[in-house]
Amino acid sequence: MVTAEALNPAVRRVQLGIVLRLLRERAGAKPKEVAPQLGWYVAKVTKLEKGDVTISLPEIDRLIELYGVQGEEAEKVRRLGAEARKRDRPSRVPDWGQTYVALEAAASEVKFYDGEVVPGMLQTAGYARAILGNSLANTPDEIETRVAERVQRCDRLSSPEAPSLWVVLGEAVLYREVGGPEVLRAELRQLLELGGRRNVTIQILPFKSGEHVAMGASFTLLHLADPVATFAYLEGLTDADYLDRAHHTAMYGEVFDRLRVAALGDRESAKLLQRRIEELT
Repeated sequence: MVTAEALNPAVRRVQLGIVLRLLRERAGAKPKEVAPQLGWYVAKVTKLEKGDVTISLPEIDRLIELYGVQGEEAEKVRRLGAEARKRDRPSRVPDWGQTYVALEAAASEVKFYDGEVVPGMLQTAGYARAILGNSLANTPDEIETRVAERVQRCDRLSSPEAPSLWVVLGEAVLYREVGGPEVLRAELRQLLELGGRRNVTIQILPFKSGEHVAMGASFTLLHLADPVATFAYLEGLTDADYLDRAHHTAMYGEVFDRLRVAALGDRESAKLLQRRIEELT
């Protein structure tokens, strides 16, 4: 079922870009061959296929013609194009993060790995406030709005359209006292509760596991069901990368699987969370 969240224009832009790239590749056309047909620079083809720009219906029709698309497939592309041109809902999330939030909302499966901090989708208000309040990217007026957005994203995990969620966290997450002991304790309690849901698996990668394949890195894997696509999301301080080529996503998928094997099982992870909660009491 397509939800209202899934119809976010940022998601539709990304979906449209994926579809158009696949159609172009199926037609055997290169960006440098397509661009002159529409009076574009080659870079616009690349930006379109990454979901960074929108195009008009006549331009979509011209691409459909160039790629030899017909019937219901052509109508699907037109519908995606129309939805992608709608205005984005107002947001205090940085521009480069808005697409991520939209993709997360539309994803059927999400996988997180972080060795140091709880991912935004799983943060309590107190934990999020401590993180955002210490960021140079937020003004004081923006912090509470962004805290509310993170809490809302977490609420989705209890909705009928909740994604399948798999999380691997480094043991350091249990000890870094973000916001102080009470805030950390509340966060760990939330992780323990979330980990008991059927659609959520939380594993802890213990210190004793030693070196591992993702040291010094954190990432998110997002799987969309329509059109079928997987993104590896890598976030920096001022920007982010979305990788969707098969050789990238396959690598990150294998890394996540190895982390999952190296981590404690979900029951052992829950016991470790409970022990740490008791230590903080």
